[in-house]
Amino acid sequence: MKKKLDMITKAKLIYSGELMLFFVVFLVIAILRITGVMGGNDVRSKIFNWVTIFGGTWLTIDFFWALFSKKRRPKIALIDKCSHLPAGLYLISFDIYCFVTNPVGTSDVYRYGVPIVLFYLSACYLFESIYHFFKPVPGLLEIEDMAKAEEEAKVVSEQEAEIVESEKEGDQNDQN
Repeated sequence: MKKKLDMITKAKLIYSGELMLFFVVFLVIAILRITGVMGGNDVRSKIFNWVTIFGGTWLTIDFFWALFSKKRRPKIALIDKCSHLPAGLYLISFDIYCFVTNPVGTSDVYRYGVPIVLFYLSACYLFESIYHFFKPVPGLLEIEDMAKAEEEAKVVSEQEAEIVESEKEGDQNDQN
């Protein structure tokens, strides 16, 4: 007979699976870029630079926000933010270099510069998917605690309803 999974195990499996999916996507794109199967052009390269300059900036800001916010820190895993910080700094510096030197979209700068960060991010997501299966994100545990509290409150209210019901039956029996 199969053992039913509890809510936290299901949530850990879903979250780890999601991170594993990111790992696979980043790894495949990085391999396709470095082998030249997924070519580049100037328009695609400029779009990449503009998207990643903001993304790298967000990764850096998010790290410092998580580090200095006393309210947010208990809900997140700081190891995730620390592991993504180098990618954010790399993206900012890579994009600034590309804006200044204006390389052609098919140059080796893009052929090797883009997969570097994609390989790094895929390694981060692989680590996170394994790590967070054994050490869930604190926010996930907080959700589980709230669900348990709701379930306990429901059980208590059902017990109270049963007590009230039995008291009513006892009163009706006394009247007869």
